[in-house]
Amino acid sequence: MIFTNLVQANLRTQTLGQVIEYYSQLDSTNEEAWEMIDEGVKPGTVIITDRQLSGKGRNGAKWQSKADRSLTFSVVIQPNNLSGSMSGVFPLLSGVAIVRALQDMHIDGGLKWPNDIIINGKKLGGVLCESRIQSKSINWVVLGIGINVNETADDFENDISHSATSLYLEVGDFMQRERLLAAILNHLEILLNELGEDSGSFDINKYWTPYCIHNNKNITFQEGGQIRQGRFTNIAKNGECVIEMNGTTQSFTGAVIKNVRGLDFIE
Repeated sequence: MIFTNLVQANLRTQTLGQVIEYYSQLDSTNEEAWEMIDEGVKPGTVIITDRQLSGKGRNGAKWQSKADRSLTFSVVIQPNNLSGSMSGVFPLLSGVAIVRALQDMHIDGGLKWPNDIIINGKKLGGVLCESRIQSKSINWVVLGIGINVNETADDFENDISHSATSLYLEVGDFMQRERLLAAILNHLEILLNELGEDSGSFDINKYWTPYCIHNNKNITFQEGGQIRQGRFTNIAKNGECVIEMNGTTQSFTGAVIKNVRGLDFIE
């Protein structure tokens, strides 16, 4: 069980997490968040569950979470006059907030574009960002975040690629999920405030690139059904990845990075 009073006792936020809706079980925290938005919800509300039955990942993938061991939650954001073209920035900022929260606990993590949290070459968690755009401006954003916290090796026995990990497996000790959630929200609100102050000059590279595990690395990626190769150079202002191929650069929104050469990492 998640103790919401313990989360809020560790918050330094003005908006995020001031309202927390806890459920012992949900199909999807993102779906619940959208239902709340349609019914009327306070921006910054956090929806969290101990057991998510039908979690969603990027490109239709499923996110499996373990009851009482994972940290699975969604955050409701209402941006102020932000262009719809900037929706791709939100999963990147969420990743930065997560890695910074881990650093508070003396744990080093990295980021794989656009939404994977990586530790020692394995996937610790991910972000699913969904936006509602009206009149070319972002009306609402739901940030869905899933992190493996206290899973043991037995919990990953069906992971045939051996690509998943948890904080317990990396650190060797069980961790308090409430403390981690509060730290993520604290960092996320700081980043969102900086985005909102001047989105026109906001440089996502400054925040995200220092944690990227494959910047300036040769990668293999899938895009539009094709497997392609290139060098990951940076990210565009709107969050698209920029890849150099045959001396020219292209921007992609839906690329899936499959392999990073020079690193012990395979998706």
